[in-house]
Amino acid sequence: MPKLDVALDGAMLGRLTEAEKATARLSATAGGETVAGLDMCVELLARNQWGGVGHIPEMVAAFVQPNDPAIERLLKQAAEVLRLAGKSGSLDGYASGPKRAWELASAVWSAVGTLGLDYALPPPSFEHAGQKVRGPSQIVDTGLATCLDTTLLFCAALEHCGLNPLVVFTHGHAFAGVWLVKEDFSTPVVDDVTALRKRVKLKEMVLFETTLIAQRPCPSFKVATDQGARQISDQEEHAFELAVDIRRARVQRIRPLASAEAPVILADASVPTAPEPPTFDEAPADLEEDAAGPVEDSAPAGPQTRLEKWQRKLLDLSLRNTLLNFRAGKRSLKLDAPNPGLLEDLLAEGRALKLLPRPNLMDGADPRSQAIHEERTQEDLRREHALDALRRNEVLVGTNADELDSRLTELYRFARNSLQEGGANTLFLALGFLSWTRDAKDDKRYRAPLILIPVTLHRKSVRSGFSLVLHDDEPRFNPTLLQMLRQDFRLAIPVAEGELPRDESGLDIAGIWKAVALAVKDIKGWEVVEDVVLATFSFAKYLMWKDLVDRTDQLKRNPVVRHLIETPRDPYVSGVAFPSPRTLDSTHGPEQTFCPLPADSSQLSAVMAAAKGKDFVLVGPPGTGKSQTIANLVAQCLAERKTVLFVSEKIAALDVVYRRLREVGLGAVCPGPHGRIEVSPWRDRGTPV
Repeated sequence: MPKLDVALDGAMLGRLTEAEKATARLSATAGGETVAGLDMCVELLARNQWGGVGHIPEMVAAFVQPNDPAIERLLKQAAEVLRLAGKSGSLDGYASGPKRAWELASAVWSAVGTLGLDYALPPPSFEHAGQKVRGPSQIVDTGLATCLDTTLLFCAALEHCGLNPLVVFTHGHAFAGVWLVKEDFSTPVVDDVTALRKRVKLKEMVLFETTLIAQRPCPSFKVATDQGARQISDQEEHAFELAVDIRRARVQRIRPLASAEAPVILADASVPTAPEPPTFDEAPADLEEDAAGPVEDSAPAGPQTRLEKWQRKLLDLSLRNTLLNFRAGKRSLKLDAPNPGLLEDLLAEGRALKLLPRPNLMDGADPRSQAIHEERTQEDLRREHALDALRRNEVLVGTNADELDSRLTELYRFARNSLQEGGANTLFLALGFLSWTRDAKDDKRYRAPLILIPVTLHRKSVRSGFSLVLHDDEPRFNPTLLQMLRQDFRLAIPVAEGELPRDESGLDIAGIWKAVALAVKDIKGWEVVEDVVLATFSFAKYLMWKDLVDRTDQLKRNPVVRHLIETPRDPYVSGVAFPSPRTLDSTHGPEQTFCPLPADSSQLSAVMAAAKGKDFVLVGPPGTGKSQTIANLVAQCLAERKTVLFVSEKIAALDVVYRRLREVGLGAVCPGPHGRIEVSPWRDRGTPV
């Protein structure tokens, strides 16, 4: 059909004040005569009527109207509440961290408390059948609101403040929530109550009971948040329906409804006296001033507890980890690889595989019928076509050429930057996924990659397209998945974390998949999905976690590590003192000093202390000569027949020091970034440097 965009009469729909039945008529004509027709009954809703969670529940975000004139007046009152409490009156969202987000929400609560609202009972089962919604101006004018009305009012005010609100639906009820950190869920509709519960426990979100605003006297915001948290507790989760993330709904292009005409307030209408506002609640003491990181536990911890806390932080077993909960995005591509074993074998042989868009084969502009062809030939057309391409060292991708080039370019740049900055390859070919659920009652499925093949994208020129080649790193089975299965499910997969099973030409992909499938065959809802995806993954923190687990005793031999584990609150005692900068000339003669780069007395003191084995932290703002001091330190240690290992999170820092050493003639003792600087002492003091 050439024209599917049907023009609707917006003015007529906007004038509807009650739901009405209508008939939509579709007719097909030929030669001016109607040859077929279809009549369908549709229900037209009033502009202020929400259809319920059974009909696109995220549409409730359209009734969150932050631009309503009443919201601006409400936020002016909230700013005044903040000033009276000795806070800044700026409505600055997440600019100052979670603590400030709490204060803004508390101020909005106090401002709404001055309206003197009265509670109105919603229609039965409104969360499924829907209801008419009062806008902010109507609520302020009439002073009446249902639970959904107050929830949407709070969400509108919070969104106007720059915060990310939520609407939470339980059986026969609705209440509000707000993110305390600048974050949102990955989808507008969240049906997993544990997702909310975890965020509340982590102090990343608060939920609050909005109908308490109609009580006299109005309770504090803290009371409302306690009541909101109870409604998603283990005991009450059976009543949970879903939550709608307003920020994510906006990303999905669900915009606020335009405000209706301003309400008319009669001149002789009596204006009730504003009730006493609730007391402004300060943010909890355990909330951060800023969003620098997670809230630390201030309680004293023993060495074992401290080690376990480090291990938990490094081994991310949450659903935010793409190694456990992979979701397709701009930095991922699903490949047409009906024989993943052959794909891996070709890469292992050193072949470069060209990535090409899948052509229109008996679809799109191709007039031939795929169904007729497959019925006649009894072949899976797309599978055979993809296998033929693989035998030609080509891999097909089910997307158009422009989209493929865009995604591959994004992957190429991200992987290149990760390698340059962190020195580690992050681009992998994921062969197979484990589709799993948290428990048997949970219908939400997650996908964890199984086999990860390190690869690199190459291209000869901007327009030549990309080829896939094997990287030097070793293939591995998803180590984070193995640990999650062991710790959370007491499930051991018969796959070693080191060397993977092999066949005559490479990895035994089918054998590995079979081993996993056998291990999970009795777990409801779990299965191995034989997809092949090109995406980015990171193992840096896992390797650090493995060091902590496997080499704890060895790490403790280092006095600094032992101090951080056992006595971190005590001063660190070092047996080596810093040489006094004032006496360096007398205590360290030229024959003892091997610093090829300029250094002041404080820098030279640090170099000599390091050469004597002192542990310390060298601090200084940019441009004060830290890299120059490190280069001198390396040179001094080399001259004293010591071996130096220089470690940095980013390769740029390694490059700077390596360049300085090379410029003074010490490049021969440096194998380059990401290698050890081995001892090569100067035998001839007259060697030019």
